[in-house]
Amino acid sequence: MLLAGCSGANVTSQVRDFDANSASKMMRCTTFATDSSSANEALAEYDGWTMIYTSEYTTDNKASTEMTVCFEKAKN
Repeated sequence: MLLAGCSGANVTSQVRDFDANSASKMMRCTTFATDSSSANEALAEYDGWTMIYTSEYTTDNKASTEMTVCFEKAKN
């Protein structure tokens, strides 16, 4: 017999102020699984950007872990 259950989620986040009304900056976000080797590829796209937000979502049993990271950069 296989038993499965739901586990509560833990959400951790940090945010820095971003002025969405500023025409001189742009913001982009990416979400990825932290246990995936593609995480580095997802973040490499934002080399040279400033990180302004991170959020990690994980369950108590660590069955699922996901991270969202947002970056800002001055428009050229």
